Amino acid sequence: MKKYLIAALVFGAVACGASKGTSETTSKADAKPKTEVATQNVITQAPRPVTIEWLDFETAIERNKKEPKYIFIDIYTEWCGWCKKMDASTFLNPEVMAYMNTHFYAVKMDAESKEPIAYNGNLYEYKQYNARAGYNTLSVSLLGNQMSFPSFVILDKKEAKKGKIMGYKEPVAFLKELKTYVK
Repeated sequence: MKKYLIAALVFGAVACGASKGTSETTSKADAKPKTEVATQNVITQAPRPVTIEWLDFETAIERNKKEPKYIFIDIYTEWCGWCKKMDASTFLNPEVMAYMNTHFYAVKMDAESKEPIAYNGNLYEYKQYNARAGYNTLSVSLLGNQMSFPSFVILDKKEAKKGKIMGYKEPVAFLKELKTYVK
């Protein structure tokens, strides 16, 4: 226990940028210098992607023209609890982040956005359907009038709709579904 406590304290000092001094061992049983233990712990950690690179729709379309990739569109709303759960869990999974960044331009699209979106010669605008709520017509078009959140639309490299994934998904199930669209 004492050995681990000392190594943890030393690791904390090295990680916080403490100056390097002479290496001391804690006992005869602990043959490695403290700074070596800390360095080994840092070196053996696998690098992780920082996050999925989320884009707006127009930027994804522009990038796709220069370097074609699939386009993944996360259609969400601010009030959707399952959308927030996807953001806090599935989209933070290292495998999901790496796969998304490699194969897709990832788009976040608020289904209730009031900002118009120009695409393929059409202007998709906000339509109010009651006193308190409305929707952007591009999200309705992409979802084929099936407004359920979260929903994910996949476009191929030529921007044709390949399919959609509906509802919250755990990382393993989500990756399995995503992989069916990538060839």
